[in-house]
This record gives sequence, structure tokens and C-alpha cells, in this order.
Amino acid sequence: MALFVTLFSHVPIRILGSPIGAQIPFQEVCRLRHVALPVLLHLALVTSAGASEDLSGVWRDLFTRCRISMENGKDFNATGLRDLGRHLRTVAPLTAPGVPFPLTSGYQEAEWRWEVPGSRFVVVEGEHPSDRGKSKRSCEIKLAEKAEPISTDEEKLLRATFLVERDKLLVTGGYEYWNPDPLFSTNLGIRLARKNPHGCRVVSFLDIDTRSDSQPFFMTGSAEQDTICGAAPRLARP
Repeated sequence: MALFVTLFSHVPIRILGSPIGAQIPFQEVCRLRHVALPVLLHLALVTSAGASEDLSGVWRDLFTRCRISMENGKDFNATGLRDLGRHLRTVAPLTAPGVPFPLTSGYQEAEWRWEVPGSRFVVVEGEHPSDRGKSKRSCEIKLAEKAEPISTDEEKLLRATFLVERDKLLVTGGYEYWNPDPLFSTNLGIRLARKNPHGCRVVSFLDIDTRSDSQPFFMTGSAEQDTICGAAPRLARP
């Protein structure tokens, strides 16, 4: 039997196991939301195109790996991924016109990259200088250099998938709402309620821009926050 759900309480709702045409109060719909939403997502957004289904599934897997790595202070689980190696990226000092001194100092970031075979995604684990010789970590999922940008339909699919994953985490009580600044067409996030073993808050996010008047943009993953936190560098310098 098909599953139909609406957010309007005055419309009949048919749900698995219920009599055809049975009326369900709006409050009951809210209660069932966490159970029904993954199914609704599949029915409403996943088309017959295998590429879209793979995009959502691969993203969810990589997002979970990044989140767990950052929250637990552990190595990234790169099982099944192709190692693209490590390198050192130099970030120049930040300057401003008319200001005779740098606003921020330059620094170097150690990065380790992996490729997802047959996918448009790459994973970038980074270590960023923190205080007293420590490093803060990030784990970001990006599009490969020559990959097609995320389409508007794919943005809708990934946004809905993120909301499903966020709802699952929020109901555990160990997370809190946190959204990035509204710079893009999609700006979603969640934050671990406690600090990780390195004393850092951990945020997980999804940023996408598919607006016609903006440059295509896609970045998602997890990262350690706070000014004074971090651990000894764990990525060996190349």
C-alpha cells in the first residue's frame, strides 16, 4: 500500500497499516515524523536515475564517517577509498587595503585526501594550527576537480537527506541546532552538545549554492571549533 502524508491537518492521510482514508490528527503526524520521513524522502525525491540515488547514499556514508571521526577524535575511516596522498597547503596572511599590517598571520595546513571510486566526491581531512602547538581538525567532503556542479534537484535531495540525518541525531539528546551563516541557497548544520576528547565543539554542516546569479558551491562535513582546543598534530608532514 502506498504511503501518503501531508503537513495539512485537514487533509486525509493514508499511512501503512491504516484503513484507507483514515483521518490522522496533525499531532499524530508530528509524532510519526521521525519514522515516516525517510520513507517520504525516498518516495518524493529519489527518482529512477541511479546517479541521484548514489549521490545521496555516498554522501550519507562519507558524512557519517567524517562526523564520527571528528566527534570521537579518531582517525578518519578510509575503508574502500582511494588514497590521493598528503600535502602541505600554504595559506597567505590576510590583508586589507590601507591597513599596513596583516590582519591574520599566514600558516600551513596539512591535508590528506581520498577519492571515492566512481563518485564525484573527494574527502579532505585537514589539520589547522591552533594554540600552543596543537592542531584543530576538519573533515570535508568536496566535489572532485572536474566533477559536475550540484544541480538544483540534487541540492533538494541532499538537503532533505541532511534533515533526515539531523533529526535522527537530535532525538538522541546529544546534539543541538546550529546553522551556518545564510550565505548560500542551502545552509544547514548541527552541533555536538558536548566537547570531543580534544576539548573542541564539533559542528557538522551542509553548504550548497545553485542560484543562477551565484558561483556554484558545495562543501559539507564536520570540523572542530573553539579558539583554545585541539590535539597534537597527527598527520605527518609530507
